[in-house]
Amino acid sequence: MASPALLLGLGMPIAMAVSGVVAWRASKQDSVKPENPTWRDDSLDDWRKERDAAQEEQRATRGTPQARRKTVTGSEEQQETTKKHQRLGG
Repeated sequence: MASPALLLGLGMPIAMAVSGVVAWRASKQDSVKPENPTWRDDSLDDWRKERDAAQEEQRATRGTPQARRKTVTGSEEQQETTKKHQRLGG
C-alpha cells in the first residue's frame, strides 16, 4: 500500500498542473467571447431637446427691452413675500 506522503508528493504536483492547464484554457475562452453591446438609455432624449429649445427661446426673449421691464429681481421678489411675525410674551 502506498503511503500518504508518497500520494501527496506525486498527487499534489499533478493536480496543480492539471488545474493550471484548465484555468489557462478557461481564461482563453473568456477572451474569445464577443462583448455584449452596452445599453444606452435614450428614453429622455426627446424631452431634453424640447427643454433645451424652450430655454433657448426664454434666453432670446429675455434679451429684449420689453422683457427686461417685466423681469423681477430677486430682492423685489423677496420683499413681496416678506411676512411679519409678532412674538407674544416676554
